[in-house]
Amino acid sequence: MQDMKDSAEKLRAEADNAEQIARSATAVQKRELYERLAVHFRQLAAEIEKVMADRAE
Repeated sequence: MQDMKDSAEKLRAEADNAEQIARSATAVQKRELYERLAVHFRQLAAEIEKVMADRAE
């Protein structure tokens, strides 16, 4: 279970990093790409956390 928690934390950190890159990007395409990546990483982290919650029940 700890490995799943670690994975979710890493994905959230990647999402934060992608958001920082998106904010500093000057090219619209690059900004949009990193914004989509941030959303995707957060969705993956949420799915992992949901699985963990389901297992805990």
